[in-house]
Amino acid sequence: MSHKIQTEKSHMQPSIRYQVATAFSRRPGGRRRANGVHSGEEFREDVARPLLQEYDHVVFDLSGAAGYSSGFLDEAFGGLVRYYKLDELRRRIEIVAEDDPGAVETAWARIRDADKEANH
Repeated sequence: MSHKIQTEKSHMQPSIRYQVATAFSRRPGGRRRANGVHSGEEFREDVARPLLQEYDHVVFDLSGAAGYSSGFLDEAFGGLVRYYKLDELRRRIEIVAEDDPGAVETAWARIRDADKEANH
């Protein structure tokens, strides 16, 4: 009688590219839901966290939007530190923007800043 060893398989899909401007909003809002539609809080809770629960690696493409406020980027990406360690975020997410490299830099700066604040 042969015995097969079952290995635990990840329940996550491998990867997805999420186009923020087309799938969420071309005009992202402010920091909190209370500030209006398409907020960073809405993005984090309704888009980013569910994607990270389903996919091992997520590319957030910020290209094509009218622009991102620092409040949106702080809440959307910096807020992820409440749920994930910095090393895990570095491994699991990629943030790109062909037309707005400053938004990418700001998003990662907000993640690093939030991590520093959480670890003090």
